Amino acid sequence: MSNEHIINYPRRRIQRALVRSVGRLVLPLGFRLRISGQENFPQSGPLIVVGNHRAAMEAVLMVVYTPWQVEMLGAADIPHEKITQYAARVYGLIPIRRGRFDREPLIKALDVLDQGGVVALFPEGGIWNVGRMRAHTGVAWLSYRAGAPVLPISFSGTMGALGEALELRRPELTMRVGQVMPAAHLPEDQSRKAYLQAYATRTVEAIKALLPPDDPGRRPRIADEHFELKVAVRGDDEEKKDYPRKLEIRHPDALAEVLHRPTILKIFTSNLDLPTQPLHHLDVESDPCKIGRATESILNYLHTENPYLLTYRFGPDRAEAMQRGLEELLALARWACESGLRLDLTPIRRYTSLETGEEVVQVEQGSFESWM
Repeated sequence: MSNEHIINYPRRRIQRALVRSVGRLVLPLGFRLRISGQENFPQSGPLIVVGNHRAAMEAVLMVVYTPWQVEMLGAADIPHEKITQYAARVYGLIPIRRGRFDREPLIKALDVLDQGGVVALFPEGGIWNVGRMRAHTGVAWLSYRAGAPVLPISFSGTMGALGEALELRRPELTMRVGQVMPAAHLPEDQSRKAYLQAYATRTVEAIKALLPPDDPGRRPRIADEHFELKVAVRGDDEEKKDYPRKLEIRHPDALAEVLHRPTILKIFTSNLDLPTQPLHHLDVESDPCKIGRATESILNYLHTENPYLLTYRFGPDRAEAMQRGLEELLALARWACESGLRLDLTPIRRYTSLETGEEVVQVEQGSFESWM
């Protein structure tokens, strides 16, 4: 690469030094910190630092308690909460739009690594399915292209920790630094795609191995998860009414999964401020006009602004089925609204608990736990 860099590393030296210094003064007051493995920190880069991601505090700990100024890759495909937006503006990050090959932030990250810098990211790419998400290959691609080793770090106790700290409960946060992994190097007898996926998977496994045995991010706690959807159209007399066969929901399991993912529904309601609240409480909401408006707002957003939101999180096939289910729900809700009928929807989630071995049937949709 030339001597002219897209990002001159290190940058924002004054504000980042201030963030790190203030963080090291303030965090011990609000939290009980347990940090181990610091002897594994390399003296310098190029280096890619990776960690598990359940809450906001992992990014804070990564910035404050690693010995270098890190360039953080952060999601930019949806608006964040105001406090997160403010923190990102103060510290600065490399924004990345998830769900597609967003080349620009990766080139910026390569530029930082070319200068011997340190790039930080979360290889699972989100918080919506802790312990069961697949590794994304960005970390492997960066390591391969830059010849940069990877340092895994695990974080535990972070979910809801900020709220507890504000209540003066001083929750315990744990940060464990692992052994450096050699840079990705493509063997001659393996395809690039398969190797990069395998390397990314190894990075996630290295992070999980650092977690406490009882941490939910270490391994799945459920198996055989599947979804069902009960649909009934009723009149004022509470009797079931027939509806046109062409309006049957043909992707009920995919639609039920969307309705049973409070982390996903929260994106539409809180982050994007869409009128989707009726979809959170289908046990008490049966007005098809409200359900239809909520569903239409999601589809409009997916069609016009972020077609990759579901794809990134669930894969292309499942995302397409989910979108089809939402489209089918919208058609049925519009018909019921125009007909003056009620629409009763009951999404059902079934899974086997790996702790008890018993099947669990979940009808209640649940609510999003604050990731702060």
